[in-house]
Amino acid sequence: MAGCSVLSVLVIHICLLLGLSFAEDPFVNYEFVVSYITASPLGVPQQVIAINGKFPGPTLNVTTNNNVVVNVRNKLDEGLLIHWSGIQQRRSSWQDGLPGTNCPIPAKWNWTYQFQRASGGFGSIIVNNRDIIPIPFDTPYGDITIVIGDWYTQNHTALRKTLNAGKDLGMPDGVLINGKGPYRYNDTLVPDGIDYETITVHPGKTYRLRVSNVGISTSLNFRIQNHNLLLAETEGSYTVQQNYTSLDIHVGQTYSFLVTMDQNASSDYYIVASARFVNETTWRRVTGVGILHYTNSKGKASGPLPDPPQDQFDKTYSMNQARSIRWNVTASGARPNPQGSFRYGSINVTEVMDYGEWTENSRGTYNKWDGIARTTAQVYPGAWTAILISLDNVGVWNLRTENLDSWYLGQETYVRVINPEPNNKTEFPIPDNALFCGSLSRLQSMPPPPLLQSAF
Repeated sequence: MAGCSVLSVLVIHICLLLGLSFAEDPFVNYEFVVSYITASPLGVPQQVIAINGKFPGPTLNVTTNNNVVVNVRNKLDEGLLIHWSGIQQRRSSWQDGLPGTNCPIPAKWNWTYQFQRASGGFGSIIVNNRDIIPIPFDTPYGDITIVIGDWYTQNHTALRKTLNAGKDLGMPDGVLINGKGPYRYNDTLVPDGIDYETITVHPGKTYRLRVSNVGISTSLNFRIQNHNLLLAETEGSYTVQQNYTSLDIHVGQTYSFLVTMDQNASSDYYIVASARFVNETTWRRVTGVGILHYTNSKGKASGPLPDPPQDQFDKTYSMNQARSIRWNVTASGARPNPQGSFRYGSINVTEVMDYGEWTENSRGTYNKWDGIARTTAQVYPGAWTAILISLDNVGVWNLRTENLDSWYLGQETYVRVINPEPNNKTEFPIPDNALFCGSLSRLQSMPPPPLLQSAF
């Protein structure tokens, strides 16, 4: 769903580097067939956008330095942009997938993305470290992807019509976990017959849970009943490991938790993603609920959900939680790749936030040692967030809010970074298969490629 003149699909969170192909690095090829299907994640049949007939789309599993080729077949009735949210492209903004930097893939066309030297993936793509790059924790027994996000029972064209009329989208109809509605924990709030997510685990084992908020407006608090969440990574950066009972995950953000299945198996346990910074009484239905099922579980989950943070009178709770997340500066791997950067090694990554007015004296509070490097940072109401962005990557880049209501109204900007030196080493040339549109549509020389037949 998106509020652009073309359809923009949020498919993947990944931190990667685009580059030229190297013969010694293997190629990994994927086919994305994008089409409409009918689904009922909240019990109401509606048109949704599927990839290869699946909603959500398939998980891509690759390894650092793979040459990844994704051929997209657009079977929709309108132009399509796939935005690789959280991408760190080096020397190429040609495939960023946003209006203003890229033209949409026309209806019934094929178009191919190609990128190489990926690192630190999360969300719907898993990018594994090469064997020679250690991870700063024991190898987990399993790796589980959890995609959470707010959801409307109207399709994307109806939502776009609302935004075109200058209206807000309003309160979502619910929260999905891996594309499924809530477990019926409350007979009044949750209707019967909704398909919910169940994650099966083995007792005593430790799993890596990669949790991404892919919604369009709602910050969510993520928690698992009676289980600690040991934070290990966020958006390609390994963190200092510390336990949380729950964590606020804002739109566009991703975290990796190490979760040990150390509870008794008398019953299943709730997995919860609930709306934050809202009237919780009014927004009770905007809660995603899944099930954590031990293989030796003796019964179903029942009773009330685990409580969200009790911070109605403590507006600093969530901010202090965010401040507690620190970069593990001794770990190798999963961190922004300096290749292609002019002065990366001399730059301290900093992030700090506070309530009130920012002043020159605020600079003295900046964390210049282990502030986390990430792609999406939150700004709290009545507060400020300071972020260091190194303009060392040549290209045209989009900076925007992840709140669709605000983004649609123009809360974004484009930054053109240039290198005055006359060489082609800091920016790749326009790709041979580049699409042209608008005032440059006359440059589109190739005819529409045939849409190959598939089973989807």
